[in-house]
Amino acid sequence: METFDELVDAINVALDAGDWGTVVLLTGSLYQEAVAVGETDLAALVEDLHCIAQDALVRPLVVAKVLES
Repeated sequence: METFDELVDAINVALDAGDWGTVVLLTGSLYQEAVAVGETDLAALVEDLHCIAQDALVRPLVVAKVLES
């Protein structure tokens, strides 16, 4: 299992690469870690990012338009 900081770093790399599938996978793990250590505010933000990444996988054309703006 990756450490908390390693997960954050890996998510940032995946975000920079536009690798939404990896973001979905890693945010699930980071969410669990944040909850386990009592970081509820961080867990809520990670959950939001997880949902955004899932939407990006389902609606790639909409994401492309947003990124072009």
